[in-house]
Amino acid sequence: MNHTCPYRFGIYEKALKPQPLPLMFADAARAGYDTFEISLDETDARLDRLNWPLSRIIETRDAANNQGVQLFSACFSGHRKFALGSADKATEKRAVHLMQTGIEFCWKLGIRVLQITGSDVFYEPHTEETEKRYCDNLAAGVEMASQAGVMLAIEPVEDYITSIHKAMQIVRKINSPWLQVYPDAANLAAMGFNPVSELELSRGHIVGLHIRDAKPGTSYNIPWGSGILDFFAVFKQLKKMNFNCPIIVELWHEQDDDYLQNAVHSREYLIQKYHESEK
Repeated sequence: MNHTCPYRFGIYEKALKPQPLPLMFADAARAGYDTFEISLDETDARLDRLNWPLSRIIETRDAANNQGVQLFSACFSGHRKFALGSADKATEKRAVHLMQTGIEFCWKLGIRVLQITGSDVFYEPHTEETEKRYCDNLAAGVEMASQAGVMLAIEPVEDYITSIHKAMQIVRKINSPWLQVYPDAANLAAMGFNPVSELELSRGHIVGLHIRDAKPGTSYNIPWGSGILDFFAVFKQLKKMNFNCPIIVELWHEQDDDYLQNAVHSREYLIQKYHESEK
């Protein structure tokens, strides 16, 4: 941990060069990060991680420990392809099964938080029925997660649950300590929300924060400081909320030769903005 800043900074898997996870943990440590977020996206290769034998899971867990990097969270965007609210019964069944195996994966690997996408469906039309199925299946997932001691956390995204306000409605409806929110400050800014007022709504229920810069309508690899996200105000708000959870740099530099330099710069930029907010 950087002792000049109270926050533990983590990095998303796709901000680094694709390699076997032990080598990515080493890169994260070299770039100065405390925590690591694994991607469970729509690709077969990443979803296949849910079928790893216990020996592979132990090997991966030990590799992270050896680098001093905590496996804090997993980003479960695979639920875009296999949607919890899908009108297709086979897809819905697969989505629920993936929820169960995803929770078991986190439990065995020591991951604390499984981030759930706020999309009820992604590749099919949103209806009242897709919304209901999403909420019902999420509630069932919370029961599974509570038994495993794994936190589920909703990420507001582009469709359906677009705001912390909406996410908190569902958190309060399900009413379990094992379901919270894990917002993305850049997503909120890109979609036209005020990140400061939205973050206030998550007080007492936020378990992590994705961060990067944004511009109206997009938050994809915007150079730090060139967008609209007010980092100064975000850090002020986090302090006001007594927020002490990990802050995860979510970027996509898988094809960049200078990915490690970008990772270092990202962490240093955030520390600088934190110190500016303290003056």
